[in-house]
Amino acid sequence: MGQYHKVYNIDKKVMVDAHGINNGLKLLEQVGFDKSTSTALFFLLANSNGRGGGDVEEHYLVGSWAGDRVVIQGDYAEPNDEAYIDDTESYRDISPFVKEMLDVTMGAL
Repeated sequence: MGQYHKVYNIDKKVMVDAHGINNGLKLLEQVGFDKSTSTALFFLLANSNGRGGGDVEEHYLVGSWAGDRVVIQGDYAEPNDEAYIDDTESYRDISPFVKEMLDVTMGAL
């Protein structure tokens, strides 16, 4: 088995479930390839997209998390862990919208 990780935006009370964007749930299954969870997070956190070559196509979610507090938490997390979130069920899942963002900004890869 293994630990499954999700991305939580503390300020917006939303989360991204990797399965919702066609990624595996383990930490290493979410990095290092096109349309990965790490790519999505990079786009969500960007604060100056659209001002130069190499930027991604405009999408309302690109940059929408800039400046927000974000935690990547596994299901084995414990209350004494740094930035532990105990009410994960209260976060709204925006994975379908993040998947759409990746499809729009990265095309049919």
